Amino acid sequence: MLLLSGLCLLLGTVLFVSGVAAETDTNDSDTAYQVVQGERVVPVEPIEGDEPVEEFYEYRHPEVGDRDHPFWGRSFSSEGTVEYQQDDTSILMLYDGPDGVSLVAIHDRYHEDQSQGTTGGSVSWEFSGLPEDGEWAVIDDDYGWYTDDDHHDDRIYLDDDHQAGAAGNDGEPPNDADAMLSWVWLTGRTDGMVFRGIGTEPSISIDPAFNTDSYHRYGDQRRADEPPDRPGMGERYNGTINDWQVIIPTDDGEFDRVSLESLDEPVEIHSPDSETDSDIPEITVESVTLNESTIEPNEEAVISVVVENSGEADGSYPVRLEVGGTVIQTETVEVAAGEQRTVEFTQPFSSPGDYELSVHDEQVTLSVETLDDGGPGAAAPESASETDDTIPGFGVVGALIALVVAAVAVRVRD
Repeated sequence: MLLLSGLCLLLGTVLFVSGVAAETDTNDSDTAYQVVQGERVVPVEPIEGDEPVEEFYEYRHPEVGDRDHPFWGRSFSSEGTVEYQQDDTSILMLYDGPDGVSLVAIHDRYHEDQSQGTTGGSVSWEFSGLPEDGEWAVIDDDYGWYTDDDHHDDRIYLDDDHQAGAAGNDGEPPNDADAMLSWVWLTGRTDGMVFRGIGTEPSISIDPAFNTDSYHRYGDQRRADEPPDRPGMGERYNGTINDWQVIIPTDDGEFDRVSLESLDEPVEIHSPDSETDSDIPEITVESVTLNESTIEPNEEAVISVVVENSGEADGSYPVRLEVGGTVIQTETVEVAAGEQRTVEFTQPFSSPGDYELSVHDEQVTLSVETLDDGGPGAAAPESASETDDTIPGFGVVGALIALVVAAVAVRVRD
């Protein structure tokens, strides 16, 4: 009987909330990492997966083996991360797989039909603070070394302590960096990388150079020591990256995008525990309230959430509304240091009952009325003017029955 009651309650939660699909939490742990750019701090959790990060990234090129190899292909792109990719956009994310946490970056979006994609681009990143026990799980593109091709598109400069996993090296990186990766890619394709093993307390920085500021770009003549790179190829390679995003997984198995404010300013990846000063956001949910604690079926509940940042830096915060433990809406908000933000959710409920609504640790109870003859919300009694044509004490049905009985009695007498 208890099992049956529990199943009914679970089914009720799914059926009663209009438009709410069943969802599964992917990560219940506290935020372990932050992406910082200037005064902007973005808390981020890794995407969790059971497959190695190479399979998650799924970089396709024909030098991996024969055609039966799972990564064989000629896209020279990441085909495993297309759902996260966007045209003319670079993304950063963390991936937690069986071999630890990896830093993942992808530039632009892969299109199977290249003509549907935007013009390729060029980006250079200098990395500092890479752990010496980490390794390059993917360098997109590193196929030049497999074919001994000195004219490979990308330029990869790795210092002696950070070459693990790389198929080759073009020399020492500039500016005493641990590594510099400089990418160029074609219309409808991607470039990127994966560095596996960033640990639990990383302190990694990326000094970016996008578009015309990148280290090399087809047709340019900025490097006096080298001839221009394929001057005739610029039309398909020299597009622009317009946005730099951080991918943040949500409890419902989906993800949010947070755009960084600058393509020029360096970015740092670290954990809150590794931060030594107080210039970090401290964002919490202060309150959750309902505009009405009781509504009728099919009405919308309005839920107001107040989020406060008591820290000393601006930050982002994913506000997640749950009903009965199921995430039904998510909105990521920017909260300035020392400020509050109010997020308002509206959600219809179609069936009677009591619902526990929660945002993180704050909860409220919503009651949806039962509409029946005797309960709350029942129709008001008819007025006297609406019942003048009925027989007192009988109601409409009773009056009709009485008239039929009287007519039969008269007929019998006749």
